[in-house]
Amino acid sequence: MALCANLFHRSNLIFLLALICGITLSQGFPIGNALIFPALIVILTITLLRFPRGFFRRPGPLLSASIQGNVMNYLVLGNFIILASIFLIHKQEFWVGMVLIAAMPPSLEIINLGNLSHIENKSVFTSLAGAYLGALLIIPLIGLGFLKYIIPNYWNIIVIVLGLILLPLVLSRLVIDKEWDKSIEPYEETIIDYCYFIVFYTITASGRNIFMYWSSDLFIIASIAFISTFFFAFVIRKIGRYFHSNENKITSFLLMGTMKDCGLAGGIALILFSREVALSSLIFAVFTFIHINWLKYKMRHIINDSNNKKELRNLNLTN
Repeated sequence: MALCANLFHRSNLIFLLALICGITLSQGFPIGNALIFPALIVILTITLLRFPRGFFRRPGPLLSASIQGNVMNYLVLGNFIILASIFLIHKQEFWVGMVLIAAMPPSLEIINLGNLSHIENKSVFTSLAGAYLGALLIIPLIGLGFLKYIIPNYWNIIVIVLGLILLPLVLSRLVIDKEWDKSIEPYEETIIDYCYFIVFYTITASGRNIFMYWSSDLFIIASIAFISTFFFAFVIRKIGRYFHSNENKITSFLLMGTMKDCGLAGGIALILFSREVALSSLIFAVFTFIHINWLKYKMRHIINDSNNKKELRNLNLTN
């Protein structure tokens, strides 16, 4: 029941509505395609407002968690996606879509999941910030290594990366320094909801017709998405418990090593490539959506069990 109730959360309804509208009302794709770039900039800028003032001015203390975030997101998860795609996917457009996903930083939903699991905010922020700053270097390098001869103008990747990662970072620091964030805060969720709808509606509408002709490549993409979310989460948890790591540390590694920013990958795919390239991002987004809701359910279950044990312990002490 708790899992079903969680599906009716506002962000979940927006995502599901975007999928339904993208499939049934795909005529709005040209409008969404024109709006997807500014929508992604707005999402990233508003999310980065949660990082406190001066957060990026002292890189020294952030180094350890930043390395952890980059290792789990790029070295582990990214390499798995690329290697699996090289050997298993035949169609070039789908393979390019998988390379884009591998190059992406982690999902921004990690911030909310980190708060729910009571991981220290500084640890979540530093891991996420490190991975996003790492993306400024890693996305162009992956593009140079795998996509140089596919993109007519390779420099477009660098321009898009600067626009979608560096620009939101600069804008968010400007907003905080000018203290405009207090005026934006009451409307943050509404603005992000509208932007998320635009992003995932556009990605879904772009792949609607391709879904009608389900191929073996799409099945493989779905299999890779399942393994890189649910199976990776299972393995990370097992390894963490084997080495007797605390639950917060295991969860931190799990979040960074299982979730990619699929909206960002799909947006870049539509801006630089084609509808077929964006389809991989949509499949990953669906599995990430299911995985996030499963994690929320499990985390609430763990928290409730922990609170019940504390109450019983307190009762025993009083008796």
